[in-house]
Amino acid sequence: MSPEVPIIILIIIIPTFLILRWISLRFFKKKKISSWTSIVGTIIIAPILYFKLVFTVSGYIFYEPQYDFDREKWFADKHSRFEMRDDIVISGILNGKSKSEVIELIGKPEPNNSTELWKYNLGMCRFRFEWQLNYLELAFKKGEVYRVETIEIIE
Repeated sequence: MSPEVPIIILIIIIPTFLILRWISLRFFKKKKISSWTSIVGTIIIAPILYFKLVFTVSGYIFYEPQYDFDREKWFADKHSRFEMRDDIVISGILNGKSKSEVIELIGKPEPNNSTELWKYNLGMCRFRFEWQLNYLELAFKKGEVYRVETIEIIE
């Protein structure tokens, strides 16, 4: 467990207890019952609030938008192409296309020595606390696309 976890839990526990104590004093006349109700309520609610906070923050940090393939956006912003990679692979819009149709749809590939394996640089994005390089790889057989894959390299 990292050292900041107990501090975060204390920051959650103190206001939770005080709020529950204030509410329970309104309902219970005896301070002993009010105190135990506040303690039990805090023990139940504080972990729930902690996990909600952790999931909310991690969801914000690790969020990566995904959009449908848009040809105009593809050519306009080369560094954000990774946002459309899943739609290209899942929808299969490139499957069965000839090389000329692929060039017309998504442009020329990165220069390489293979005519049967094309790669497209999709840009970089954050992956956890590192950078991720994204590529789209097209494999041709008999002049047509038969495999479309994404390559993700984490640095």
